[in-house]
Amino acid sequence: MAKKKWLLLVPAVLLVQALAAADWKNEVAVRMAREADCPQLIESLQQQFPQLPEKEKAAVSLIIGYCQSRSGSPQAELFWMNKYLGEYRALAVNLAFLPPAVRQKVQKFRQSWQKDFPVLWELALAPEDAEAAFFTPPADLKLRLQSSLPCEYQLLARDGAPLAKGVLGAGIEMVKVPLGADFLRTASHSFRLLLSPRNAPEKTVEKYFAVELEYAVPDDAEFDPQSGTLKLKGREPRPEQETETRVISQSRRFDKALFKKTVLKDLLIGAAFFGINATLVTSTIDSPDSSLVAKSSLFGTRRVFTLAGIGFSLSALSKLPKVFKRDRVVEEKTRELPEARAANQQLERDLAQARRQVRVKLAVKAIE
Repeated sequence: MAKKKWLLLVPAVLLVQALAAADWKNEVAVRMAREADCPQLIESLQQQFPQLPEKEKAAVSLIIGYCQSRSGSPQAELFWMNKYLGEYRALAVNLAFLPPAVRQKVQKFRQSWQKDFPVLWELALAPEDAEAAFFTPPADLKLRLQSSLPCEYQLLARDGAPLAKGVLGAGIEMVKVPLGADFLRTASHSFRLLLSPRNAPEKTVEKYFAVELEYAVPDDAEFDPQSGTLKLKGREPRPEQETETRVISQSRRFDKALFKKTVLKDLLIGAAFFGINATLVTSTIDSPDSSLVAKSSLFGTRRVFTLAGIGFSLSALSKLPKVFKRDRVVEEKTRELPEARAANQQLERDLAQARRQVRVKLAVKAIE
């Protein structure tokens, strides 16, 4: 029962589409006879365009482009003619529904565009270059180019550096794009393509596109395309040798030079303070000829000298242990680790296999 309903719906849909096609054709035939109606016709056709059958859209694109030219809208004219010439490849359309005079004008309009406006019918990578091995990158990529009319082309890099130039004929041209050593390390590369009609070089057309990269990496690996590093998850190289240090003998010795430089120096300074304090200061204080004022001032001096002598003596004692040096005779013995070496060799084999599995898919994407 459901199948019968679908069979009944198919003719109904076809009938609706046929009526819709007849409606817009009748509207075009009537309004294009009066150029003043072009703005209203453009608005109506643009509203109907998404619902029209695909085979009707080429003709509608051409008619809207013509009407935009009559209305003085060059940007809109370019948009719709680019759609007609590029997307629908200048498909031959049946314009018999138009009045003869109008039909002749539209055909001349189409011919003028086809003569001078190169449309890029194909821009893609050659199938064999759509995928590459990251660690063995190709030296160049091959682009498939095809234009709607013979023209000269120039292919430029994003920075303006020329990459290729030549002539496009009627068929598909294979253009080699040289690649730098780091091409596969960047996820997107922009290019500019200039198409110049041979009989009208002043009408050069610019096309912008990008080659985008997508990386395929094994599940057990971590990969950084910018640095080109590949690691296996949870696996790192292991040391293949182990060093043991053994003390064979050790002894103590008295460092005379250090003793003189540190301990003896402080002892002598401390002894000098004690000596001056015991001779000059104390004798002056004990002398009956010294006045009371001189004796009172020398009491403070004696105290300072005593403290200085004690300080330098303590400093010498604290440095005394450091003059006894410990000499050690050490033996280092290196031991091989065969298990670690075997693990590292297996890691290298697994890494080499993983590198072969890192693939890059390349695709061309137009930039509006």
